[in-house]
Amino acid sequence: MKAISIPVLAMLIVAGCADPEPTERRAPGGQAAGERLGASEASPTARPVTIGEGGARFAACQGRGRVGGLRGDELPVRDAPFEGARQVGALTDDTEVFVCTRSLDQQWLGVVVGQFPASSAVPQGAAAPPVDDTGPAAAPAVECGVTRPVRTKQPYSGPCLSGWVENTFVASVAN
Repeated sequence: MKAISIPVLAMLIVAGCADPEPTERRAPGGQAAGERLGASEASPTARPVTIGEGGARFAACQGRGRVGGLRGDELPVRDAPFEGARQVGALTDDTEVFVCTRSLDQQWLGVVVGQFPASSAVPQGAAAPPVDDTGPAAAPAVECGVTRPVRTKQPYSGPCLSGWVENTFVASVAN
């Protein structure tokens, strides 16, 4: 009888340490289901766009892309590389972006946006860009600080909108 009671006792002790709230009832990051974030708060799963991945001899963001082939009016810019992440902005067709990083599965691009489409608000703290009538192939109108090298790999903290977009809707235009 002692041999059976020790495993039973061990199971009871472990069961007492169980989480009182089932995992299904919580959102990612431990936030209780039903709790809402304020518009200015980052989601618990937010992942900043990383710049400087090419090293100190290369531009902070090594590529450029152009948004195209949208099924709807806008391409959501999210604060993490997955569909359920909080939307922090939106892009329209022909918007140019700096491509700085990719998600592990290569389905999401970490981008910095130097041109603000008319449908998007200018990010908080950023100056409105000058009007540029040279066409969609023009370089972004706002200096975002990603065309020069940075010493180390780091999260982007400049004045421009940054976030994650689906790879499917961004065509490479320059490296």
